[in-house]
Amino acid sequence: MKRTKTGSDGEFSDHLEVLRRKIIAVLFFFCCATALLFLLSESWVRFLQAPLEGLGVSLYYFKPYEKFLTYMRLSFWGGAALSVPLAVLQAALFVAPGLRANEMKYLILAGGLIPALFLAGAAFAYRFAAPLALRFFFFFGEGDNVLPLWGFGDYASFLFSLLLASGMLFQAPLLLLLLILCGLVSVKTLSRLRPWIILGIALIAALLTPPDVVSQILLGVPLYLLFELVLVLGRFLKR
Repeated sequence: MKRTKTGSDGEFSDHLEVLRRKIIAVLFFFCCATALLFLLSESWVRFLQAPLEGLGVSLYYFKPYEKFLTYMRLSFWGGAALSVPLAVLQAALFVAPGLRANEMKYLILAGGLIPALFLAGAAFAYRFAAPLALRFFFFFGEGDNVLPLWGFGDYASFLFSLLLASGMLFQAPLLLLLLILCGLVSVKTLSRLRPWIILGIALIAALLTPPDVVSQILLGVPLYLLFELVLVLGRFLKR
């Protein structure tokens, strides 16, 4: 005897179909963005070299395929970064029908702040952290007659990892603020745990940034300042 599909099974299948379409849309956008970035590699790679301005440094590649693979790697990660806002939007649209009105406000707030904070973190690293770190490395031990010969692949990996780490770490204050507003943690408790949080910020910055102290400090200090800002906002909003 043939079994008939119940209403709940039908609704579940419909939800899975909607989720599948949204995932396909994000993957399609990712593929298109990656391909477009690769085709425009020469233009936006020049943009990535802007933190080197004023240093007089030229970039080199040491293997026949190094530049091509670096372009591909940068295009892949650039496409992934551009796909994040669309992925957040599609996830928000997927869960929105099951939320209450007050929950929708938090969802809209988070959906707008997540990409904004990521861009703010990446912009901070591109405009301030990266030039300062590169200048420090360039002038470090300049009296020893050891001349710099920087590789394009290593420079691209350094800069992109710094941009990505900064964008991800700038999400932490939003998560902390949501925990405060939900009552899962109090401002008083966070203030008491400040030394451990500073240690945690230092460890996270060390794990996510290139392996040098300068990048870690340049990323950890603004993150700590954002933590203090979250405490101020948390006290104000809880009142």
